[in-house]
Amino acid sequence: MKKINYTKDKVWQYLPEFVAELEKQLINDDVRWGDTWKKRPIEGQEERTRHTFNDYFDQFENADKPINWLAVAGNALICWIREKELAENEKEKN
Repeated sequence: MKKINYTKDKVWQYLPEFVAELEKQLINDDVRWGDTWKKRPIEGQEERTRHTFNDYFDQFENADKPINWLAVAGNALICWIREKELAENEKEKN
């Protein structure tokens, strides 16, 4: 087992670097995919996300392709945005 010498004490201390890298990933995704994420409904997003994650693991297990954790985070962010926006929309209706 490889030993990791962590440079920071807390997970949240990695956020600035992670967010900067995630932003680059999301900008590249936007060039490639545009706003297609807005066209997909919230219904079924868990199943779609599971399918996407299963594809990542399949590629990892069968093609030795490392899992792109920024893509995983980007998918999670999109799901979070949909749920947040839906909740906000529901509040505005009441």
